[in-house]
Amino acid sequence: MFDLKAFRGRLIPTQAQIISQWQEGAASTPLVSVLCTAFNQGNYIEDALKSFLMQRTDFPFEIIIHDDASTDNTAAIINDYVRNYPLIIKPIFQKNNQFSINGHLPFLNTLKASVGIYLALCEGDDFWIDENKIQKQLEELESNKSVNILITKVFSLSSDNSLHHFCDLGKSKKIIPFEQCILGPEKDFYPTASFFIRKKALKNLPEWFINDAPVGDYYIHLFGSFPNGCIYLPTETTIYRINSVGSLSSMMNSERFLSLRCRSYFCGEKLLELYGGNESFKEAIIKKQVEYLFNLFLVSLKLKKLNESVKYLLKSLSLRFFYTVKYFFVQFIKILERRFV
Repeated sequence: MFDLKAFRGRLIPTQAQIISQWQEGAASTPLVSVLCTAFNQGNYIEDALKSFLMQRTDFPFEIIIHDDASTDNTAAIINDYVRNYPLIIKPIFQKNNQFSINGHLPFLNTLKASVGIYLALCEGDDFWIDENKIQKQLEELESNKSVNILITKVFSLSSDNSLHHFCDLGKSKKIIPFEQCILGPEKDFYPTASFFIRKKALKNLPEWFINDAPVGDYYIHLFGSFPNGCIYLPTETTIYRINSVGSLSSMMNSERFLSLRCRSYFCGEKLLELYGGNESFKEAIIKKQVEYLFNLFLVSLKLKKLNESVKYLLKSLSLRFFYTVKYFFVQFIKILERRFV
């Protein structure tokens, strides 16, 4: 099991030591761009930066870190690292919070600033624990030219510092088919901090993603996975913090959840326009739509919006009658089991 205390006690290499590993030296264009977005994550951002700088690669990489007008010491910590790693860390400091304008702007700003052929994603409250992470991931995609994205198993880290396996999809390397990428794993979700993707897969992001997508990572994963799926590696490379301060999940309430799920359903309609020509892709998207409608039905009940809840139920039945009945029944059984355990 990963030793968090030992990780934090490790010395990170100097800028000169990092560059000395690169075959082409510091003058060459970075092959990989690490994209990191941060806001008020002064308690976490150093773990992220250290984990990036610990990467052992034979190719040049850059770290694009976006501070979204933090009001704590996040920017000061980033600046401390920039002074020591000016050729590697390329910061973006915002005076006005971009997320409040459009939730995708922090990511889009880092994407625009990046020059790498490959992108490695990690938000400021997560971090990497495998010093060979991006080297191994690049080699995998280099040997699998038809696939554009790779993920790994990770550890989740709770506020009490307990670790648990997250996105454990088995002990062997595999390709996850695109339709399964649409549905997501049966447990957890595909962890953003493990994403390694060819930049060209994100070349033409649709306008509806920028303006309407409730979250970015699910759709980024889909755009990367189309059409040939996603490579999964069974080794833990990353720590994903659960409900950390400043994360979206920590700020969620029923009304906000309802709004986000409405947007998810709308984006599902857009996914049908993009990928619905393939029957297996279409079926997966419709099943995902049923899942969204169940969430909308359940939260509407919780908020005592009975007319709305009936509307979502009927809509789901009209999409896929038998799948809706089966899915709703299974979900209600799970809810009852949790309640009486």
